[in-house]
Amino acid sequence: MDLPRSVPVAEPSLQKVITTRQFVFMALSSSIGAGVLLATYSSLAVGGPGSLLLSFAIVGFAVWITMCALGELSAAFPVSGSFYEYSVRFISPAWGFAMGWNYVINFLLIVVFELVVILLCVRYWVSDIPAYYVLPPFITGLILVNAFGAKWYAEAENVFAVCKMFVLSGFVIVAILIITKSIPNDSRPASELGFNLWKEDAFRNGVIGFLYVFMAAGMAYGGTEMLGLTAAECENPRNVMPLACNIVPVRIIWLYLLPIFMLGLVLKVPLDETVQAGGISPFVDAIDQAGIPELATIFNGVIIVAIFSMANASVFASSRALQAISARGMGPSFFAKIKWGHPIWALVLVFCVSLLSLVKIAKDGDMVFDWLLALAAGSNYFTWISICVCHIRLRLAIRKKGVDENEILKWKSPVGIVGSVVAILVFLFGLSAQIAAAIHSPLPKPPPILASVLGIIIVFTFWAGYTVFKRDTLLISLDQIDLNVKTESTASLRRSHDVESDAESLGIGDTRLVRTFARVS
Repeated sequence: MDLPRSVPVAEPSLQKVITTRQFVFMALSSSIGAGVLLATYSSLAVGGPGSLLLSFAIVGFAVWITMCALGELSAAFPVSGSFYEYSVRFISPAWGFAMGWNYVINFLLIVVFELVVILLCVRYWVSDIPAYYVLPPFITGLILVNAFGAKWYAEAENVFAVCKMFVLSGFVIVAILIITKSIPNDSRPASELGFNLWKEDAFRNGVIGFLYVFMAAGMAYGGTEMLGLTAAECENPRNVMPLACNIVPVRIIWLYLLPIFMLGLVLKVPLDETVQAGGISPFVDAIDQAGIPELATIFNGVIIVAIFSMANASVFASSRALQAISARGMGPSFFAKIKWGHPIWALVLVFCVSLLSLVKIAKDGDMVFDWLLALAAGSNYFTWISICVCHIRLRLAIRKKGVDENEILKWKSPVGIVGSVVAILVFLFGLSAQIAAAIHSPLPKPPPILASVLGIIIVFTFWAGYTVFKRDTLLISLDQIDLNVKTESTASLRRSHDVESDAESLGIGDTRLVRTFARVS
């Protein structure tokens, strides 16, 4: 007698356990890390307070537009992988492949970068402490936070969010006290504070200084789009991204522009070789110069927590992105495996890569580290451009096919296609600024030009390679774009129904056991 064929079992998926409350806190500050808390030190030295504030305002406005575009896409097509999946659907599989791996590589290396920054911050207290004393405990902490799944990751991020809001809001208050000469230990005359700093060097190093700071602003806002990945594990994925679009402007003004504006009123940073050494937050340095070392120590401790949060968010983003592209067949299949609700092998890779932070111990560790970071250069701008292009092509495809917009779009971006076009122009300017700042670097020790543009080369190499190897189209025509809304929940229900049908055809009377195997967490 022939053995009966096996009943198909639905593949497990990521758990939808993140609440709206947790998502709101993450939307406020989840990806604020070293880009704001440390990199603004060199940006202030190179470009001055005027360039710093203007660059962050322009890029912040474009990022908000991008989040609106992502909100519209996510409300219509709530899927795991988010913007990577949208690149495949609305641009081409080749570009989706390039964007997926671009994002994975970017956030894998950001994990390493944030860990090294933590080491530098710890050395504010003990300048010669070895890396192998500091980094392993923080790597272990990342493993423990992510071992308990998305729900506890979100809870941890809520705690970290409060820390970030405390340090940035607290700095604004301290800066006001410094400007008004309310700090007894601050011996600096009023002429060296406030708008007098703007009068001296608001736009230091002219156009090149502005371009350098513009490039840095692009790095500082990186990870805001991570909310698209987080939404896939929310209880109400269709509703949270439009909510994020209303929260992001508050985040940009409150936690980026206001602290940066106040920073430019209380701190002047000389442009010398110490600027590139890093290791101190401009917010900590400003409080130190005001003669409040105890408060500076507290701020430095909270900043370490905030940077750990960004490393934690990068672990989440890189592992989910890697799982998504692998599930589509664009990466090793074992990275697509989900066990206990976690992308287990993707997480293993992330933590293995995090050990690269120990490269700082090596003799030429700084040089190796700089080249590793070069792989991620320009990554954020490419991701944001892709989201905006997907938004534009979605709208154009709807018009091309004569479909009623209201049948597909559950929420619409308030700035529409025009907003996405404006954002794309800003991001293209950012990529151009990166190249220009590399060729005419204002830094005392400029990095190699290739290191500054390597990330751009990598993206186009992935795109061209996939196109040639797979003989893929460069751009999907508008009439071939799939506008069918297929959510993970409906796909899961369909698989469950198929499983029950197969069970009945095999003569299994009670399908409850089969449902148990088919249930998706």
